[in-house]
Amino acid sequence: MYRLSNSLPYLLARLGVRMGDLFVRVVRKEGLTLPMYRVLAALAEQERPLRLGELAALTSADMSTLSRLVADMHREGILTRERPEHDQRSLQVALTPKGAALAERFMPVAAYYEEVAAGSLTAKEVDALKATLLQLYDNLDRLEREVESGEVAKLIGSSPRKRSERSPTERPAAKRRNKTSG
Repeated sequence: MYRLSNSLPYLLARLGVRMGDLFVRVVRKEGLTLPMYRVLAALAEQERPLRLGELAALTSADMSTLSRLVADMHREGILTRERPEHDQRSLQVALTPKGAALAERFMPVAAYYEEVAAGSLTAKEVDALKATLLQLYDNLDRLEREVESGEVAKLIGSSPRKRSERSPTERPAAKRRNKTSG
């Protein structure tokens, strides 16, 4: 039987939120947020400028949020933004010396958090857990296809209808009032 308190997504989210909250207590003293740290760490790990799309994939951030975040970090002198000559539509992001120094300071803290969270797990067990998590993530490609095709909707007994397919009596009350008042 399905139980939220024992479900994989809940347990993963619970772990991620708690670690993130604890990590933010340290990085916010430098004016950083968790998404800012992730951008710093991703750029430091790659050791090269990244296109915004690449950075979004590495940090699991949506493009509009990431675009604003990158603009803020650029204003603070943490990273650079440039359009390559060969592709003016693309935006490449790189760390400044200030950004690289911040990444260098906080990446060991992130490693320590991981070490504490792993507790008594052996290095081999941690590696196996990470490999499993990567596999679980890749498995979601199937689920994404099923959601997009409507297959998952069949599990709840009916397929969702588009907004335009709703009858007037099913529309939210505010919408009905606007249609009749004027």
